[in-house]
Amino acid sequence: MSQQTLRIAKIECLALEARFDEMFDEVPDWLVHPASSHRVLPRRGQYATVVRVYAEDGTVGVGEAYGLPAPQVTATCVATVLAPLLVGADALATTALWQRMYQAQAAGGHNRGFFLEAVAGVDQALWDLRGKVLGQPVYRLLGGPVRERIDCYASPVPLLADPADSARRAQAYVADGFRAVKVKIGRGQRIDGAHLRAVRDAVGAGIDVLVDANCAYQLDEATRIGYLLRDLGIDWYEEPLPVDDLAGLAELRRRTGLTIVNGETHFTRFDVRDSLRLGAIDVVMPNLARCGGITETIRIAALASAFHVDIAPHGVGSAINMHAALAVMAATPNLRVYEYNRLPNPLRDALSIDRPAFRDGQLSVPDRPGLGLRLDDGVVDRYLIGTY
Repeated sequence: MSQQTLRIAKIECLALEARFDEMFDEVPDWLVHPASSHRVLPRRGQYATVVRVYAEDGTVGVGEAYGLPAPQVTATCVATVLAPLLVGADALATTALWQRMYQAQAAGGHNRGFFLEAVAGVDQALWDLRGKVLGQPVYRLLGGPVRERIDCYASPVPLLADPADSARRAQAYVADGFRAVKVKIGRGQRIDGAHLRAVRDAVGAGIDVLVDANCAYQLDEATRIGYLLRDLGIDWYEEPLPVDDLAGLAELRRRTGLTIVNGETHFTRFDVRDSLRLGAIDVVMPNLARCGGITETIRIAALASAFHVDIAPHGVGSAINMHAALAVMAATPNLRVYEYNRLPNPLRDALSIDRPAFRDGQLSVPDRPGLGLRLDDGVVDRYLIGTY
């Protein structure tokens, strides 16, 4: 193989939007407000920013930057800030390029949020390109496989109006082969309790029930909810408090003894470091389209392992982000489980020609070069709202 440097020729972004009002004659309220965090900003659809990195030899790597709430934001960031830094650079130097992108704005305070989400999309695309050039799945480039099938839970049972509806939704997930389901909470002890009891009674003791409060509570109310969870045999307690209340999370963990889960809004290992040092977290949930991509996620996982803490990647995103998460999980020893999001999303279910096989509560890891997916150009064109 030639040692000549393969350089980046071009970077392109595609903003995709799949609107709920185009999927449904009447959009259900639980889809517009699936979680307590959407009370202020309703959810109008599914979004993704597709990043394509073109090498001089014609190889194209594909990645995803987080699209919520508007994919134009991360697409613009990639096109106007990151692409000029990278065109002409060594396309296979993933670590060096991640550092260049991060350092370009870190001193200016842009080390979280939309900027890191844009970095994530480029980083995923660089890893996909690298795997394609070398003819290897990304998980092998990361030292895997540690595993070839990934345990999943179904998410979410959204904020439905009737506890019986929550029970039926959970039962449907179990019928699909899931052995664990996640329920959205955050409406107070009485309402949360009614829905959780209905779900627990419906699925039985043999199915794991997880909960996600999406930062709905303060410490004392979260403590009362925690005692309710213990009575129902529920251990997973996700984002019970504002994500930056690390002292409160540590105290809640001490009070309840539950598994405190956080991290989908942690953007780098530096965010996670503080949670680990304070004993405020048991499971870290990085989203690979948000937290700087594959390069930073493997650092987060390694840091967490030093504290005997697992990761459980956040499952919101398109098929691209799912494939990136599967590659990382296949190569990560300290993996707990994966969130398989089941809200209606054609960007997840139809964007890739090849869908990972799901059976008996597990997803199979694709073994094709790169991230292992091929985009369906017809689906891309259908949901395209802008090219950058």
